[in-house]
Amino acid sequence: MQRALLLDRNYMALSVVPWKKAIKLMVKGKAEPVESMTDEDNNSYYVKHGEGTFRVPSIIRLLVVIPWRAHMGRMRFSRKNMMIRDNNECQYCSKKVGKAATIDHVVPRSKGGKTDYQNCVTSCKDCNNTKAARLPLEAGMKLSKVPKKPTFLTMYKHHLSNTPEEWADYIIGLKTHENKL
Repeated sequence: MQRALLLDRNYMALSVVPWKKAIKLMVKGKAEPVESMTDEDNNSYYVKHGEGTFRVPSIIRLLVVIPWRAHMGRMRFSRKNMMIRDNNECQYCSKKVGKAATIDHVVPRSKGGKTDYQNCVTSCKDCNNTKAARLPLEAGMKLSKVPKKPTFLTMYKHHLSNTPEEWADYIIGLKTHENKL
């Protein structure tokens, strides 16, 4: 009973929100429930509110119109988001880095490089020290992939193994198709 999938008016996944925020959006009339959270015995969870009792939603749909690209610019740059995007791997040697990771600027700040998704990658300390304040080509290193701004699916892929079954119909790439004869 921790989070709810937030859909736009067209049932397209926008983000994952805490269940309390989902209730607030419903109370304000900005969203409607699509699916409710249930336990193993298929019993719904309920929350008492000043205006009544609500089923805790697992999926909510916004009733207000949001411009298509409005949610795209909200992907905040952070160390955590970088690690998720790069799957906790050094982008130079592909070694799993965990908490020992560093953020490397592909174009160093001393050469005018910015701190954003297009210029920063996850790196191990050894590769970061080897590259230092040089371009990867100057250091004789190669990136495993070109850095870019992560998508919704990329950012929440670390949650996807624990998602409720009902989310699979709304998140592209989450549902596995089985061949039925």
